[in-house]
Amino acid sequence: MKKLLLLIVIFFGCQIINAQSIVKWVALSEYHELLSKTFHPTEEGNFGPIKEFSKELNSKAEALDLVTIPKEYKNQKTETTLTLLKKQTKLVNDLVQNKAPNVEILRAFQDLHDIFHRIVMLCNPNNK
Repeated sequence: MKKLLLLIVIFFGCQIINAQSIVKWVALSEYHELLSKTFHPTEEGNFGPIKEFSKELNSKAEALDLVTIPKEYKNQKTETTLTLLKKQTKLVNDLVQNKAPNVEILRAFQDLHDIFHRIVMLCNPNNK
């Protein structure tokens, strides 16, 4: 039980550190804020938030311009992953707007969430 608790504390500590590494990239921080508010309810079966905010999430993804990537994060991997994030966000929005089955939305949204975390890892100075 103590090991499980320790692993949970370490996991969330790493998430906080990783999220803090993107604070310099304001547009990505704003995207992350909305992503969190929509993804976590969806993974628990509540699709209301993503259905309500998918257009806004897509707009925030569109605002993630390659030109505005902070210099310390700018590299080919980040640019490629950002392009993938934008495409996946558009896919999630398209699925929501076309009233796709929740299982399809969830699968695409999980992929989107994973892509976002790849960007966070690329922006982490400890991963360079």
